[in-house]
Amino acid sequence: MLDAKLGTTTPDPRKDQIMSHDTTCRRVFGLSLETITRRILRTFDAATASDVESGARWYDEAGQLALSLSSHVDGDILRAACVISALSPRTSWSRNVAGAVALLESGPDAARSLGCIGANIDRAVACQNRGLDGIGNGPKTRAFALNIAGDRDAVTVDVWAARVAGLDETLLSRAGAYDAIAHAYRLAARRRGVDPATMQATAWIVARNGRAS
Repeated sequence: MLDAKLGTTTPDPRKDQIMSHDTTCRRVFGLSLETITRRILRTFDAATASDVESGARWYDEAGQLALSLSSHVDGDILRAACVISALSPRTSWSRNVAGAVALLESGPDAARSLGCIGANIDRAVACQNRGLDGIGNGPKTRAFALNIAGDRDAVTVDVWAARVAGLDETLLSRAGAYDAIAHAYRLAARRRGVDPATMQATAWIVARNGRAS
């Protein structure tokens, strides 16, 4: 980037960010950031118009759930979203929803009676009181909560998001790996003119339906 006043080149933070994520992708996954981005796009491009519409609506509908439950947490949609997200690991969406409703309306024992995982319930109770501060350090559950609360730039990189990119999901815990894959989803979203949350949700729909390339 040329500084017009000084006639010198100054660093472009966006380029530096891409280079950093590319380095991480090569180190952790043995693939370039561009290769991973193209893999995500191949799956997104297999989506039907209905898939894309469903992907665009998915987090809006989850957000409506958080809004409906926010009355139990002083009207704080983010805290309600954090409760939903905290209950999500290794849990079906239907049980996730039922557990969040039960916990916020009737307490932790009601969520346990539905078969929700104990550790998830403990985190959900912490979120009920402290929002994001109670969700822990897991980047996926944090991003999921932000997505549900309306942040369309956050990217929920779960097992399916990794599989869409053809990656070993067990490597997502490596330093910088999660952020690098989230950035690949943002790059893919920019190329197709959708927000990152829609890119991820649509790719998830295609992959779950067995149509990922």
